Amino acid sequence: MRYSAKNYGTALYMAITESSPGDLDKILANMAEILKQNGDLGLLDQIETAFLEAERSAKGIKQATVTTAKSITRETEATVVDSLNAYLKARVELRKQVDERLVGGIVIRAGDELLDASVKKNLELLKNELTK
Repeated sequence: MRYSAKNYGTALYMAITESSPGDLDKILANMAEILKQNGDLGLLDQIETAFLEAERSAKGIKQATVTTAKSITRETEATVVDSLNAYLKARVELRKQVDERLVGGIVIRAGDELLDASVKKNLELLKNELTK
């Protein structure tokens, strides 16, 4: 049976958190052997990402990526985090990106949700309205 990186990462997180610290070496050795047997050693980076995602989820933390045209100030970052905490009903871990093509505004991606309040998007919407 084939397992996805998400399956491996989630199972590893569960195995580690549900066992005693003394079992960690055994769990990791078993995981390495399973990955080797299944030919999935190449998935290690993706498994790590899935493991960390499972850990954040268990702790009630959601990751959000905020993209802006310029770097945001600490005050703006705090405001965004507070707003996202309330909107997502979770503690938000923020990753920041700069994309000068946005012109201005902000784009937020949190899981499956996308909030696009960029000037670029607003200009595209206006252009579409004008060319109807």
